[in-house]
Amino acid sequence: MSHRPLVSAHRGGREAAPPGSYDAFEAALAAGADYLEFDVRGLSDGTLVAYHHAQARRMLLADLSYPSLRELAGRRVPVTSDLLGLIAAGGARAHIDLKDSTCGDRIVAQALAVLDPAAMIVTTRDVRTAADLRRRHPAVPVGVTVGGDLVETARHLHDRAGAPGLSRLAAVTAAGASWAVLHRRLARPRMLADCRELGLSVMVWTVNSEPGLRQMLGRRDVDVVVTDRPGRAIRLREAR
Repeated sequence: MSHRPLVSAHRGGREAAPPGSYDAFEAALAAGADYLEFDVRGLSDGTLVAYHHAQARRMLLADLSYPSLRELAGRRVPVTSDLLGLIAAGGARAHIDLKDSTCGDRIVAQALAVLDPAAMIVTTRDVRTAADLRRRHPAVPVGVTVGGDLVETARHLHDRAGAPGLSRLAAVTAAGASWAVLHRRLARPRMLADCRELGLSVMVWTVNSEPGLRQMLGRRDVDVVVTDRPGRAIRLREAR
């Protein structure tokens, strides 16, 4: 457990540039973000990109080449290999949010080519994907995302009906993950205490309000705070 929460810049943040852009990631590095968070999706030509949505103008990313995506997006979409090189050169860590489960091995291989395993974390909602990554890349930290999704919450409530008392952390432990990636509304004292009892590191997302940032950055049972305001979060942390 770190002595103070680290800051992960969600899609590079949105303080200085559009989120998910090269400019946003560069600004987050300049602000001193500990992690740069980016979503990973694969294109039809094999290119891995940092792109949040599954579609671009109603076209599935999996059906697009990189030139086609760039044209539809109207901007230079970050390529993950370039972004990882930027992170390594800037001395930061990579927070890889895996949106496309078929890209797991490829993005981990890219990351390991330029970063130490301790300088990265792969997060996903998919328990099977998390378990597979843990098995194939045991040195790489893996986190399972919990909360903030209606389908995942409904599934948990259905499962809990047959198993009263089922914890929201069941998916994390089932995957053998070392990190619980909690939506901010779930990051309550009891839940955080449960994470510690299970030996889990804790990441809380996505915290943007001033009171929320002050609260989470002041907790010793939170390891990483994900935010769209990395510059502000770092200033608040330094002022403590």
